Amino acid sequence: MYWHCAGCLHDIGKNLVKIMLEGKGFQVIDLGTDVAPQTYVKTAIEEHCNIICCSALLTTTMHVMEDVVKEAEAAGIRDKVKIMIGGAPVNEEYCKKIGADAYTVDAASAADMALSLCG
Repeated sequence: MYWHCAGCLHDIGKNLVKIMLEGKGFQVIDLGTDVAPQTYVKTAIEEHCNIICCSALLTTTMHVMEDVVKEAEAAGIRDKVKIMIGGAPVNEEYCKKIGADAYTVDAASAADMALSLCG
Protein backbone atom coordinates (compact mmCIF):
# COMPACT_ATOMS: atom_id res chain seq x y z
CA MET A 1 0.00 0.00 0.00
CA TYR A 2 1.51 3.34 -0.95
CA TRP A 3 0.46 6.97 -0.96
CA HIS A 4 1.48 10.50 -0.07
CA CYS A 5 0.92 12.19 3.24
CA ALA A 6 -1.76 14.77 3.91
CA GLY A 7 -0.93 18.05 2.26
CA CYS A 8 1.55 16.54 -0.22
CA LEU A 9 0.30 16.74 -3.79
CA HIS A 10 3.39 15.50 -5.66
CA ASP A 11 3.13 11.97 -7.00
CA ILE A 12 6.02 11.17 -9.35
CA GLY A 13 8.04 9.39 -6.66
CA LYS A 14 4.95 7.60 -5.35
CA ASN A 15 4.18 6.35 -8.84
CA LEU A 16 7.74 5.09 -9.33
CA VAL A 17 7.64 3.18 -6.05
CA LYS A 18 4.26 1.72 -6.99
CA ILE A 19 5.70 0.42 -10.27
CA MET A 20 8.73 -1.08 -8.53
CA LEU A 21 6.58 -2.74 -5.85
CA GLU A 22 4.25 -4.21 -8.46
CA GLY A 23 7.31 -5.44 -10.36
CA LYS A 24 8.29 -7.41 -7.24
CA GLY A 25 4.83 -8.97 -7.09
CA PHE A 26 3.16 -6.72 -4.52
CA GLN A 27 -0.48 -5.74 -4.79
CA VAL A 28 -0.47 -1.98 -4.26
CA ILE A 29 -3.44 0.03 -3.06
CA ASP A 30 -2.73 3.55 -4.25
CA LEU A 31 -4.83 6.08 -2.34
CA GLY A 32 -3.36 8.96 -4.32
CA THR A 33 -2.07 12.15 -2.75
CA ASP A 34 -3.02 14.25 0.28
CA VAL A 35 -4.05 11.27 2.42
CA ALA A 36 -5.00 11.59 6.10
CA PRO A 37 -3.41 9.25 8.69
CA GLN A 38 -6.81 7.79 9.55
CA THR A 39 -7.29 6.78 5.90
CA TYR A 40 -3.96 4.94 5.88
CA VAL A 41 -4.92 2.89 8.92
CA LYS A 42 -8.55 2.32 7.95
CA THR A 43 -7.46 1.00 4.56
CA ALA A 44 -4.71 -1.15 6.10
CA ILE A 45 -7.30 -2.77 8.37
CA GLU A 46 -9.96 -3.24 5.70
CA GLU A 47 -7.53 -4.59 3.08
CA HIS A 48 -5.35 -6.65 5.46
CA CYS A 49 -2.18 -4.82 4.38
CA ASN A 50 1.27 -5.91 5.51
CA ILE A 51 3.00 -2.62 4.76
CA ILE A 52 2.06 1.04 4.82
CA CYS A 53 4.38 3.21 2.72
CA CYS A 54 4.44 6.97 3.25
CA SER A 55 6.14 9.56 1.13
CA ALA A 56 6.57 13.30 1.47
CA LEU A 57 8.27 15.79 -0.80
CA LEU A 58 8.02 18.77 1.55
CA THR A 59 9.16 19.29 5.13
CA THR A 60 5.75 20.80 5.85
CA THR A 61 4.04 17.44 5.26
CA MET A 62 6.54 14.95 6.67
CA HIS A 63 5.10 15.25 10.18
CA VAL A 64 2.09 13.28 8.95
CA MET A 65 4.30 10.17 8.83
CA GLU A 66 4.61 10.28 12.60
CA ASP A 67 0.83 10.69 12.82
CA VAL A 68 0.43 7.52 10.73
CA VAL A 69 2.63 5.57 13.18
CA LYS A 70 0.63 6.91 16.13
CA GLU A 71 -2.69 6.17 14.41
CA ALA A 72 -1.58 2.58 13.73
CA GLU A 73 -0.61 2.21 17.39
CA ALA A 74 -3.95 3.62 18.55
CA ALA A 75 -5.84 1.25 16.25
CA GLY A 76 -3.95 -1.73 17.63
CA ILE A 77 -2.38 -2.77 14.32
CA ARG A 78 1.18 -1.56 14.83
CA ASP A 79 2.41 -5.10 15.48
CA LYS A 80 0.67 -6.36 12.32
CA VAL A 81 1.83 -3.79 9.77
CA LYS A 82 5.25 -2.47 8.82
CA ILE A 83 5.60 1.24 8.07
CA MET A 84 8.07 2.41 5.44
CA ILE A 85 8.88 6.05 4.73
CA GLY A 86 10.66 7.93 1.99
CA GLY A 87 10.90 11.22 0.18
CA ALA A 88 13.22 14.18 -0.10
CA PRO A 89 12.96 15.65 3.44
CA VAL A 90 13.22 12.39 5.41
CA ASN A 91 16.16 10.20 6.38
CA GLU A 92 17.08 7.22 8.56
CA GLU A 93 17.31 9.39 11.67
CA TYR A 94 13.77 10.68 11.16
CA CYS A 95 12.56 7.11 10.57
CA LYS A 96 13.92 6.02 13.93
CA LYS A 97 12.61 9.15 15.67
CA ILE A 98 9.00 8.53 14.61
CA GLY A 99 9.09 4.75 15.11
CA ALA A 100 8.70 3.70 11.47
CA ASP A 101 10.19 0.37 10.43
CA ALA A 102 12.21 1.39 7.40
CA TYR A 103 13.48 4.32 5.36
CA THR A 104 14.59 3.99 1.76
CA VAL A 105 16.26 6.47 -0.56
CA ASP A 106 14.65 5.51 -3.86
CA ALA A 107 12.02 3.36 -5.58
CA ALA A 108 14.26 0.35 -6.22
CA SER A 109 15.46 0.15 -2.62
CA ALA A 110 11.85 0.59 -1.42
CA ALA A 111 10.79 -2.51 -3.35
CA ASP A 112 13.75 -4.49 -2.03
CA MET A 113 13.02 -3.35 1.52
CA ALA A 114 9.37 -4.33 1.19
CA LEU A 115 10.44 -7.84 0.16
CA SER A 116 12.78 -7.99 3.12
CA LEU A 117 10.09 -6.86 5.57
CA CYS A 118 7.63 -9.43 4.25
CA GLY A 119 10.17 -12.25 4.17
